[in-house]
Amino acid sequence: MNDPQVLVLAVAAIALSAAWLLLLRWRSPGLPWRQMLYPAVPIVWVVLMSQRQVFDPGLRDALERATLMGVTIWALLTAVWALGTVMRNHSIMDIAYPLTPWAATSLAWVQWGSNSSPHLLVLLALMSVWAWRLAGYLAVRYLPHGEEARYARWRERGGPHWLWWSYFQIHLTQGVLIWMWSWPLALALGTTEAHPVWTWAAIAAWTVGFVFEAGGDWQMHRFRHNPACKGQVMDRGLWAWCRHPNYFGEAMTWLSFGLFALASPWGWLGLPMVVMVFRFMNRGSALSMTERYLLKTKPGYAQYMERTPAFFPRPPQGGAR
Repeated sequence: MNDPQVLVLAVAAIALSAAWLLLLRWRSPGLPWRQMLYPAVPIVWVVLMSQRQVFDPGLRDALERATLMGVTIWALLTAVWALGTVMRNHSIMDIAYPLTPWAATSLAWVQWGSNSSPHLLVLLALMSVWAWRLAGYLAVRYLPHGEEARYARWRERGGPHWLWWSYFQIHLTQGVLIWMWSWPLALALGTTEAHPVWTWAAIAAWTVGFVFEAGGDWQMHRFRHNPACKGQVMDRGLWAWCRHPNYFGEAMTWLSFGLFALASPWGWLGLPMVVMVFRFMNRGSALSMTERYLLKTKPGYAQYMERTPAFFPRPPQGGAR
């Protein structure tokens, strides 16, 4: 990536961040400070890229791959925002979520010579299975029913400012998160040779994640479509091990991407993003909003919370259901 390209991207990133920060201060002056960090991420990237010549060549290449991935994520989610605006359904962001890092990683892999080491081919294969399985499940779940309730509430609160608010606070916020979480993938793509221990450790973590996420989704799908279960709390199968096996499975998937990155000399720099994913899945707004909603609408959910951990699974008390 040459200097003129980087300069153009840097100017665009600073302009976008500045507009985002100004709109947030105008629309929500009391917004928690942590929400103001997301618009600052592109500025941090500009600073790092301005100093990239002092970095080790492997790290410099990872930064440039992350740049391409960030531009890809921004372009894709801008298109998703435009489509969601036309459809009046921004919950399609959930469907786009797994496909976005998959597309960004695949493009960066092709752009940097399509390294065909077995380690990377396994990573790309497992990532493809995860992304398309999750996107397909969410499409089947959400598309027939219109905009999901969480997004509909945000639309109502956004009022006349919803057009830009939906762009910055839904699509760009999640885009920045995906970009940050994808940093281990940018590092992993620099791997040419890998000790088998990292490949097998990553496969093991991915398998655990897939079992919990895909298995939990399948069990919940069957539960929701069973008339005899209407009004009940789903507390069997993997849902007896933790209240959100899908979130735990998602975090384990991103852990596997971090383990793939550890085969790279600079892979350890991706571990903070893995920790961030676990914290987000365990303590993030989606989990807390879901819990508050279920406490209001599901009799017996409070008792379920008392006997079942929220995130990290453990064998159910009294044996499996």
